Amino acid sequence: MNVRHARVLRRTRGSTAITHRDRSIADIDALIGHLTARGLAEQTSSLLESSLTLQQFRVLVNVYLRGPVAIHDVADTLGIKPNVATGVVQRLVERDLVERHEDPGDRRARLLRTTERGSGLIEELGTVVQAQRRKLLERLSDPQLSQLRDILEVMAS
Repeated sequence: MNVRHARVLRRTRGSTAITHRDRSIADIDALIGHLTARGLAEQTSSLLESSLTLQQFRVLVNVYLRGPVAIHDVADTLGIKPNVATGVVQRLVERDLVERHEDPGDRRARLLRTTERGSGLIEELGTVVQAQRRKLLERLSDPQLSQLRDILEVMAS
């Protein structure tokens, strides 16, 4: 039993007896954590080389996925104060990862989008993660893949 698994079971124990369902959820949570951590070194190598902070990375990904987007929308989505978002965006602009553009609908407003360099960093990281995920999925049989797809569809809905 790993530390995370033990913590989940301890929290559950305090409220009621541990059920089979509680144990299954804790086991699944621990396994997902293990799978996530397994490729962390490869997944984060590009990120570490870029020396982005976690906050900068979160903003960069948000702009990449939603851009062009207003800075106040980024702040709202990430739950950070607009002045914090402004500072983070400024550092990303200085590093040529994000650029500001005039909003065609409101010339006073500025929209953000990733630069070619910023998009490249996100895509590089995504490629590594996707390759690792595919490597794990290829270990499953066709019926297991079908079952996993069905389960993930339920979880995603």
